Amino acid sequence: MAKFLIRSLTDPNGYIEKNFPGGVLPRNSSESYVPWALLGDRVVYALTGQHTSWRGGGGLRQYDTAISQERRALCESALGAFALRNPAYTAGAVATVSNGIRSYLNGFLATDADKTAKLVYDEIGHYFFTAGGLGFGRLSTDDKKNMKPRDVYDAIVRALTGGTLDQKLSIHDAVGRKVLPKLQGSPLATYERWGPVLRGDWFDDKDRRGRKANPAKLPATNVAGTVPQGQVGVVGTVDQTRNRGVDMFVRDTNRMRHAEADAYYDDMDTRNLLFGAGISGTTGTLLQAAFAFGALGGDLPKEYVLGIIGYLIGGGMHSYHETMVIANKAGVPYTPGGFIESLPAGFTSSGDYAGWKLLYYDVVVLGAIHWRYNPGVLPSHLNSQLRQPK
Repeated sequence: MAKFLIRSLTDPNGYIEKNFPGGVLPRNSSESYVPWALLGDRVVYALTGQHTSWRGGGGLRQYDTAISQERRALCESALGAFALRNPAYTAGAVATVSNGIRSYLNGFLATDADKTAKLVYDEIGHYFFTAGGLGFGRLSTDDKKNMKPRDVYDAIVRALTGGTLDQKLSIHDAVGRKVLPKLQGSPLATYERWGPVLRGDWFDDKDRRGRKANPAKLPATNVAGTVPQGQVGVVGTVDQTRNRGVDMFVRDTNRMRHAEADAYYDDMDTRNLLFGAGISGTTGTLLQAAFAFGALGGDLPKEYVLGIIGYLIGGGMHSYHETMVIANKAGVPYTPGGFIESLPAGFTSSGDYAGWKLLYYDVVVLGAIHWRYNPGVLPSHLNSQLRQPK
């Protein structure tokens, strides 16, 4: 049994508390509920048919576009934080890819140690020894220039086993993007085969991608997820202070038209999903690396994507939709706005999942119906603010 707040037309508070077996609100032709109001951090649900009128009071806030997005940001941030703080949920998939990368690098090291260490040092050493930079997943803010190439190489390889989730995934991405094309070898063909599937050419075009630099220069932070920095008390912190993507970018509402970008943004707006920092190219390159270096069968692709959620959403770099729309191209099931079908069994069988699902039932279970709260943004083909291609 689980208790939900349900709108009441007779109770003076405007709602009652009611138990539902299995922690599930009925959703059928005779009884169905939708989010109606917010009371503190609890949602009040209303029977379909009783949800369109509003009678506030008693601390109730009407569930609207802003509340829908606020709740979604909290829900996504909590999910990302779970993945970062509980590596067991993603350990099988992440270890498979890490082991593949370690074997790949050490194979070249055995043939020519100096050349291999120097290449890793030159191509990706600065991502992990940042000379004061705040890249998420860094190993140190020390300057790599004060280190020997072999020491940088050894530290990166050690982190594939003993590092944090964000460090491991940062290494996966960096090796795939920067080292693999130089060292080459058999994983390169798989990496390159997935590239056109997972990445569109508009992802890297500042005119069509739909984001621009945030004119407000927000400071680096250790707040978890994508929520505003003032909500640290709700979602907690991450281990590393970093510059979040959601703080660095805002949506470009007069981007240049592009068919795929238009469809992407129309879907996001229709379903009242979140803009974080634009569609996630990093999700694509991470999955390219995962498939190139690891044999991910069964539930492992979902595990690995939960790891990406920890890294990118827990890290504050992207929204859930910006990540999952790419993961879906790699075969991970995803209904825009939904969550459950996309998550691995190791997480959905946990107590963390049960508590998260109950607290954010309005998003986790009912998130795909948030077209009810969409902001009424004009679809791209009617939006005169969008620029025409040159």
